[in-house]
Amino acid sequence: MSGQESSGGELATALSNRRLTYWFLSRICEKEIKDDFLKELISRNNPILKISDSLDIPDEEIKEGLNIMKKYVENAIGRDLKEVELELAVDYANIFLGVKKKPPHPSESVYKTGLLMQEPYDEVLNAYWDAGVNVVKEFKEPADHVAIELQFMSYLCRKAQEALEKNDKENLLKYLRMQKDFMEKHLIQWIPQLARDIQESADTDFYKGLGKILGQYIQHDKEAIELLIEEAESL
Repeated sequence: MSGQESSGGELATALSNRRLTYWFLSRICEKEIKDDFLKELISRNNPILKISDSLDIPDEEIKEGLNIMKKYVENAIGRDLKEVELELAVDYANIFLGVKKKPPHPSESVYKTGLLMQEPYDEVLNAYWDAGVNVVKEFKEPADHVAIELQFMSYLCRKAQEALEKNDKENLLKYLRMQKDFMEKHLIQWIPQLARDIQESADTDFYKGLGKILGQYIQHDKEAIELLIEEAESL
């Protein structure tokens, strides 16, 4: 195998792992953990285990967050799942639906300006449109909600993966640079603070673990994107 093929394989793995991680974080922030997803979490296909196995990040806080979430899920196996579902739903409502009034609404505009749907909202909509993405109307939250911003990064990872599979270096770099731009202008500017607020407000270890992972992962991925662009440029 040539050095270029090896580099391409490592890049493909990194993009796949990042796509899965962003999808998982988005899903947890998007809505309550309902029956089907809860069953998936306690199954052998548990996405927490997949992410834990795939992430090669020497960050103790991320590892601790994943372990906390895994232990919560393992302990849920012997419990009434309806009870677990209700426990998680209450915590989700406290954190993401403003029941406790802190954290604030989990959208970029609120974290930056204190108000909903301000300039960051318009900016992220433009970023979505530039990438050919339409926000799903069924999701009632603003376009700069944390779940949508994380899902957008997962989408950009998938588009970069597809370009790499087609040996389309131009579009590979295009989607990696979109990720870099979105990270620097949006995610890194407010999600670490949201993550700290989640840790402080969460009652369950499941969401405490999420808070530990979310902020650290965003900060790690900011550096990772730079390295991925360098790798892609050398292909």
